[in-house]
Amino acid sequence: MSLGLPGHLAPRAVSAGIAAASHAIAAVCLGATLVVGGAQQAVAENRAIWPAILVVVALGVLLAFVARRRTVFRVVAYLALGGALVYLFASIVLVQVPVVTSSGGWLFAMLKVALIMVGAVGSRVPGIVLPAVAGWVIGEGTTAAAALTLGRPVALDVAPALALLLVVVVGIGTAMRRPVARRDQPAIHRAAMDERVAALRAGIEVRATALLHDTVLNDLAAIAADVPGPLRPELRRQVQADLEAIVGQDWNEAGVADGAPAASGVWEASRISQAVEDVQGAGLTVEVSGDLESVAALDRAADDALGLAVRQLLVNVQKHSGVDRAEVVVYGGGTMVSVMVIDVGRGFDESAVDRDRFGLRTSVRSRIESVGGRVQVWSAPGRGTSVLVQVPDGTLAGATTAPPETAGRAR
Repeated sequence: MSLGLPGHLAPRAVSAGIAAASHAIAAVCLGATLVVGGAQQAVAENRAIWPAILVVVALGVLLAFVARRRTVFRVVAYLALGGALVYLFASIVLVQVPVVTSSGGWLFAMLKVALIMVGAVGSRVPGIVLPAVAGWVIGEGTTAAAALTLGRPVALDVAPALALLLVVVVGIGTAMRRPVARRDQPAIHRAAMDERVAALRAGIEVRATALLHDTVLNDLAAIAADVPGPLRPELRRQVQADLEAIVGQDWNEAGVADGAPAASGVWEASRISQAVEDVQGAGLTVEVSGDLESVAALDRAADDALGLAVRQLLVNVQKHSGVDRAEVVVYGGGTMVSVMVIDVGRGFDESAVDRDRFGLRTSVRSRIESVGGRVQVWSAPGRGTSVLVQVPDGTLAGATTAPPETAGRAR
């Protein structure tokens, strides 16, 4: 019953669970006693049963006192004061309720169970069983003492005995299961660790695939499309920057970025701005508009992912759209920063894109989804392309900016 919990927490958690279940049973018994006592008082208005009802209320207060914080002192106080209250209750009921003729009356059984279910004070068998045994002894003893004082017969109740047996079985069963739990817990924790490592490895593989596509493959395509001869300075700088992104600090930030703010928190220092500059240097004209300062709300991971995704979208425009101009619109609203990349080129059918093409699927979708964002694509052959990329910013609180009107065209 403690499998899956760390070894140092399992006994405490099991003890707390047993105590909570015991207190719930005790509360139900006290509630039932209140209902029955109230009904008896209602049908026998000439009898003073209401003091017994007050006794039950007092016992309920003691139970709440123990349930709030289980300590040996509180458990002992509950049993001692509870025993006195049960004696008082039995004395009143034996006099005022004619149908109850002995210490084994059905009204008394519920209060005896409430004493037995005082709750565990430890994780071992003695801490679970001994308080229950003490509650059973006190309950039977006080009701028997009240019956003898009034000259009534003494009888043992079956229900409290069964309740005590239940607690004993639970305590022994818990002790017997503990060695099994200790043996199996390491395997469970190893499995959980393996699952976490596998998830981390899958995330790194996605980021690595996207980065390889964004850098090496794009640079090779640019070199192949360039005129023969020495590399242009702009292309040389781009290749150098991409190499640094793979082996240097840029890769560490993109792969395991923390929640720190992005750069200096302004548009010029953002990854999106850098992406626009890179693609413009390669010959694509990019018009940027919107709420550029909304990128200041992005943390480093979101800024990296959004900037690299926008760069890939602009590269796609340059390589596949058949036009040399694109539009980038930035806006913030609610808890998201959104970027729309628009072109009026030839468009495409996303469902017809081959599975071995990683640009949109890995460099954009997987990358954005890894930081909790989403991507929407509107495109059709001959009608241009609009791609909306959204990532959570975590700081904007309710300020909304309507999406730009240009988002409606080129769908």
